[in-house]
Amino acid sequence: MRNHGQKTRYEHTIIGYNYRMTDIAAAIGLEQLKKLPEFNKKRQENAKILTEGLTDVQGIRVPYVPEGMSHVFHQYTIRAQKRDELKAHLEKDMIRAGVYYPRLITENPPLRPFVKAPLPQAEKATKEVLSLPVHPALSEDDLGRIVQSVKGFYS
Repeated sequence: MRNHGQKTRYEHTIIGYNYRMTDIAAAIGLEQLKKLPEFNKKRQENAKILTEGLTDVQGIRVPYVPEGMSHVFHQYTIRAQKRDELKAHLEKDMIRAGVYYPRLITENPPLRPFVKAPLPQAEKATKEVLSLPVHPALSEDDLGRIVQSVKGFYS
């Protein structure tokens, strides 16, 4: 699939794409992969600080990680009442938050024929999800500002 769908040169067995990366892109990617364990650890530490600071805030639900499991927190996504208002409040405080799943994937035309029933919980989630900053470059002060801003909105 990554090589135009070719099994061998000029023998296309499927419709494919050109997903081959350059040698330079591969070299950069390999160097970046060396940093991944430390980045994941820092994201997990940041998520722990956010969870500890936000768990008792009425109006939001923090991510749940089952006992014995781990999460790398590529995103730290909360469920928030008044999500759009909270996002605007955070932006006023110079905190970038994102809504990465604003609609159901099943609303896209190619998938509509496969939806047989309403999806009320998924639809509700699309109106509540908000991802807070969790990236490895955040300081403890940054995380504290995020927590205080969210708490300030709901107080």
